[in-house]
Amino acid sequence: QIYSSDISSTIWGHLDFRLPPLYAAFVNGVAVHSMDFDDTWHPATHPSGAVLPAVIALAEAFPGEKKISGLDLLLAFNVGIEVQGRLLRFSSEARNIPKRFHPPTVVGTMGSAAACAKLLALDQPKCKNALAIAASYAGAPLANAATQTKPLHVGNAAKHGLEAACLASQGLQGNKQILDMESGIGAFYTDYNPQTLPTLQSYPWLLDQQDVAIKRFPAHLGTHWVADAASSVRRKLVESSDNLFPLDKIEKVILKVPEVKYVNRPSPASEHEARHSFQFVACSALLDGSMSVQSFTSENVHRPALRELLRKTQLEHPPDNTPSFESLYCEVSVTLQDGNTVTDRCDTFYGHWRKPLKKEDLEKKFQSNVSSILPAEAAEGIIETVYNLEKVEDCSVLSMFLSGQSARALSEKLHL
Repeated sequence: QIYSSDISSTIWGHLDFRLPPLYAAFVNGVAVHSMDFDDTWHPATHPSGAVLPAVIALAEAFPGEKKISGLDLLLAFNVGIEVQGRLLRFSSEARNIPKRFHPPTVVGTMGSAAACAKLLALDQPKCKNALAIAASYAGAPLANAATQTKPLHVGNAAKHGLEAACLASQGLQGNKQILDMESGIGAFYTDYNPQTLPTLQSYPWLLDQQDVAIKRFPAHLGTHWVADAASSVRRKLVESSDNLFPLDKIEKVILKVPEVKYVNRPSPASEHEARHSFQFVACSALLDGSMSVQSFTSENVHRPALRELLRKTQLEHPPDNTPSFESLYCEVSVTLQDGNTVTDRCDTFYGHWRKPLKKEDLEKKFQSNVSSILPAEAAEGIIETVYNLEKVEDCSVLSMFLSGQSARALSEKLHL
C-alpha cells in the first residue's frame, strides 16, 4: 500500500509531474541539498532537508476529507528537528564537524521518521517501532561529500524516515530500545550516551535555545568564515592599490582554519568539490569580493586567475581552532612581493545563528533561488503561507504553491 502509485505528492517546481509520496520525499529532499545551500545546525547537521520534504509529501497522501492544518505540519516538523538535536547532544563527538558519517543520514533519518510518526498520530509503541526501523536505514560515509551523491543523503533520509513511519503504522516491529543501546544509534557515535529527557510539562525545546545558520552562498558552512575574512582582506588590498586587486603582486595566501579533511581541497575540479574547498572559497572571495551561486559555475571554477591564486594558497591549523560550528574561526593573510602582509579574521559570519540573516535578506535568497523555477505569484504565496502557517486550515495550499500554481487560483484556500 505505501508504495502504491494511486496516491501522489507534489514534485516542487513541477506543475504537471507528481510521484508516490516516498519518491516525492526523495526527489524533493535531493533538491533541498543539491547545492549544499540548506540550513545548518549545531551540533553539525542539515536539519530541515530530511524532514520538510517527508512531512509535506505525507500530508498530501491523507484522504481528501482529512485536512492537515498548517499547525499540524509545523508541529510535526519541529518534532523532527527536535529529535535530531537531542540525539546529537547525546554525543560529544557530534559537537565537532563529522569525520565518518554524514549527519543528515543518521539523525536526519530518525528526525524524518519521528516527524512522520507525529503527523500519522502513531501511538507510543508504533513511534518506537518507527524509530527502530529508521535506524536500520541510517548512515552514509562522509567520503561521498563533494560529489553528486551527497545530495542523495538528504533525499534518502526524507524517504527512509517516511517509509519507516508508514511501515510502523502497518504493524512492522523493531527493537524498541534502539535509542538506548550501543549497538543501536550508539553504532554511529563512539561516545554516545543517551540521557533521560525532562517531562513534557518542563521540556525545553532546543529551537527555543538555538537557531539555525542560513547560508548566503551554496557551499560547506565552514567556508563561510573563510569568505567573510577573505572579502575583508580584499577590501584592504584594493584600498591600498589604487582600487585594483593586486593579483600579480601576491606572494602567498595563508588560511588559518580548523583541520577538516573533506573541506581541504587545494585544486577542486568540479562545482561539488569547489563547494567543499576552503582554498577555492578564499581565492574566489579575494578575486570577486563576495560569493554567490555563480561562483561555482564551471567557467568560474576553472578560470586562470583563480588557478594561479590557488597555487599560492596554503592551510594552517592552529591548535585552538577546533572543528566546531560553534567555536571555529578563520584568519586570512595575504603576503605581497614587497613583504607587506594584509590580514583579517572572521569569528562569526553573517548568517550564523549568532548573527542571523535579516528578514529581507532571507526573502531575497528565497526569491533568487525560486525565480527560475516558479511564477512570482507562487513564490509570494509560499512566503505568505510560511509566515502564517499556524493559521492555515489546509496545508495543501503550500504544496500547490510549490508546484507552481497561481496564487489567485488558491486565495480561497488560505483562510488566514
